[in-house]
Amino acid sequence: MKKIKMRTWAASGMALLLALDLTGGSKAAAMAANTSATSGMLDSSGLEKLIDQFMQERIGTEEGAPGAVVAVVQDGRMVLKKGYGFADREKKLPADPDHTLFRIGSVTKTFTAAAIMRLVDEGKIDLHADVQKYMGGIRFTNPFKTPVTVHHLLTHTSGFQVTTETLDDMPEDLETFIPLKKYIEQKKPAIVREPGTSYMYDNYAFNLLGYIIENVSGMPYQQYMEQNMLKPLGMKASEMVISNQMLSHLATGYDDSNNPITPYGFSPTEAPDGGMLTTAEDAAHFMIAQLNGGTYGGNRLWKDATVKQMQRYHSSIHPDSPDSGYGYENMLGTGKINGLEITGKGGDVPGYSSFILLIPEKKIGVFMAFNKLLSSPYVARDWNQVFMDAYFPASNGSAGPKTYLHTPQQQLKRFEGIYSDLRARMLITKVSATGNGELTVEDDIEGVHKLKQIDPLLFEDEKGGMLAFKEEKDGTISYLKYGNPVSYAVKPRGTFADVRLDSEYAPFIAQMHAMGFIKGTDGRYDPAKPLTRADLAAIIVRMMGSNLSSVPSRFEDVKGTWAEREVETAAAAGWMEGMTDRKFEPNRELTREEAASILIPLFQSAAFEAMSKFQPDKIKLADVANSASVDSVKLLIAAGLTGPDANIQPDGTVQFRAVQPIKREEVAVWVVRFVQRIVLGKQ
Repeated sequence: MKKIKMRTWAASGMALLLALDLTGGSKAAAMAANTSATSGMLDSSGLEKLIDQFMQERIGTEEGAPGAVVAVVQDGRMVLKKGYGFADREKKLPADPDHTLFRIGSVTKTFTAAAIMRLVDEGKIDLHADVQKYMGGIRFTNPFKTPVTVHHLLTHTSGFQVTTETLDDMPEDLETFIPLKKYIEQKKPAIVREPGTSYMYDNYAFNLLGYIIENVSGMPYQQYMEQNMLKPLGMKASEMVISNQMLSHLATGYDDSNNPITPYGFSPTEAPDGGMLTTAEDAAHFMIAQLNGGTYGGNRLWKDATVKQMQRYHSSIHPDSPDSGYGYENMLGTGKINGLEITGKGGDVPGYSSFILLIPEKKIGVFMAFNKLLSSPYVARDWNQVFMDAYFPASNGSAGPKTYLHTPQQQLKRFEGIYSDLRARMLITKVSATGNGELTVEDDIEGVHKLKQIDPLLFEDEKGGMLAFKEEKDGTISYLKYGNPVSYAVKPRGTFADVRLDSEYAPFIAQMHAMGFIKGTDGRYDPAKPLTRADLAAIIVRMMGSNLSSVPSRFEDVKGTWAEREVETAAAAGWMEGMTDRKFEPNRELTREEAASILIPLFQSAAFEAMSKFQPDKIKLADVANSASVDSVKLLIAAGLTGPDANIQPDGTVQFRAVQPIKREEVAVWVVRFVQRIVLGKQ
């Protein structure tokens, strides 16, 4: 089997980018058009035909998965369950809705949230109490007056810095055991935004919820879930942790090239954020309980009001663009489709995608799982379009023609700027006011679109996609939500006063600032100032999305300096080395060839395949560089990462100025072009 190739900055957005790169099937509307609408009561034969059509382009095709399972419930009954394709293509084992286990990734969060709500029902957890009350002595440093609450964890609004995930978090040895408490202590993030003010999908928050379950219940997370969730729901095949013993029942996961993936574990081993395995049959039991007032088979798991509380949206950037409930989220771009409230949860891990969609008013639930990463939000949206058009179509003309606002262009300029995704900082959205009631948006996920204004803070693109803004009390705009359904994008406050708008470096500096890679001092960036070793360490750590190390610095000359934590973090990760074992020389100015020799190996480790396509041997340097740096300098140029800082001579040679100090404005070009051209594939 093929081993998983993980990139060290997956947590900075690479995994998210891979998931969001898929656009979904093109036949969805045509399928729906061939199915007549019904009264809303599902019949198994008509539904099976609809799902069969839906699966045709998703199972057994090059871009699809080898296999899948489906379960659909309504009014407390199983309407349909079915397997498609193979659980193991090489062994020709069919996908079985009763017995084949699928890894459901982040759909696990729905079960973790449901367990929390059981403890809330029992009076053991207060949703609005400081989480530290339930953490067994583990403390957070919170610079804000607002405490992080259980409600914030459930709704992804804690304000935590995104947690870095590495290869060590996915061990191939399934006997490896990493305690939940150890993970919570070692990965403890900084609180970088006021709790409750912004939405950013957060795996750490749900692992912390699992740890809270342990502390409150007195049981290990896995034991609590088995006794208080799986057993009363009759989920006999489901497991909370992968083990060698269950591999014979586990669907083999496949990568993008349709090669089987070696089974892997998670850190923590009992992973409340994504470790669960289940069958379509078992998932149906959970959906029935969630749609039946909290009961299944005579067992009451939650109060009816609690179930409704879980499924209701509690976080919204705009009423028409909700974010999340308790264990559920807005996967569909809007909370209502054809007049019906719909909520759901998707899960994506290497080799697997799955989702749950619920229509509480109709007591309908749909579960699908695939043994390949297909991007659950897009598959769910495609399915929902087919399903709703078939069974609950919009009433023709009932809403009347849509009206738009025509706010003067000058008044829309407050929305302008470069916004950076909170979870994947390298994802950028550029907003410009281009007409009365009109914005033009260039987005790294959605591309370039013209949007019309629906209400003061909501705009709609040509495809019906919604762009919503968050306005602060002083009238400024702080966040937007557009292409990424699981995170806001933040607008940096202010600009650098010493960066000329007509400078050819200004766009690169602005994007570095928006991504949070540079911060400046007192509103200044000093663009022409030479870059120091400490400056570069800070840029690298921010670019990699790494949590700052709390280990005492190994370098005597950085202790007590502004970059102490950044330097130690970069050194511990192997991204930069000291000048000696005890000296880093943080204020030493870097030459251009030194900067290249540090950044290029980092770029190669993060995007090896993309960086391997270039031909550095064809680059001719006009000036002689240090022999140890020549290869890095040539690859930097061959990859097109330099800008006005490198001059091509009439004979084709490149004047790189290798031994001159690199300016702060010049490194901005290298980093931004790497993100745009190599990571995002933009030219």
